[in-house]
Amino acid sequence: LAQIYDKVVYNDKLRICFDTCHTNDAGYDIVHDFDGVMESFHRLIGKDQIAVFHINDSKNKRGAAKDRHENLGKGTIGLKALSYIVHHKDFLSIPKILETPYIPSLEDPKKTLPPYKEEIALLRSFSP
Repeated sequence: LAQIYDKVVYNDKLRICFDTCHTNDAGYDIVHDFDGVMESFHRLIGKDQIAVFHINDSKNKRGAAKDRHENLGKGTIGLKALSYIVHHKDFLSIPKILETPYIPSLEDPKKTLPPYKEEIALLRSFSP
């Protein structure tokens, strides 16, 4: 990402969307060392370049080089780490967008519904 960013002529016009699943699946340990990952990111690009977070769990283990989003708390990143990221003091004013799969409806399993209300409640319940 830093290599691409550095090659853009007007990179002062760019901003970053930090996706938790993509970061995990690329091999960065956001579960046990989010602050360390952010320190490295800051040195290479700058934390101030993050404009938005996509918050999602991952179906894959760290470093799988895939992109398989999972519902919060159902994947390998886990609710504790995701809540830490969402409530991180350095990013309180940065928008966070849930980007998780729809789930089957209880009334009609052929229908799928967004789980966002429940996932927001989960994140709030883990608030520090």
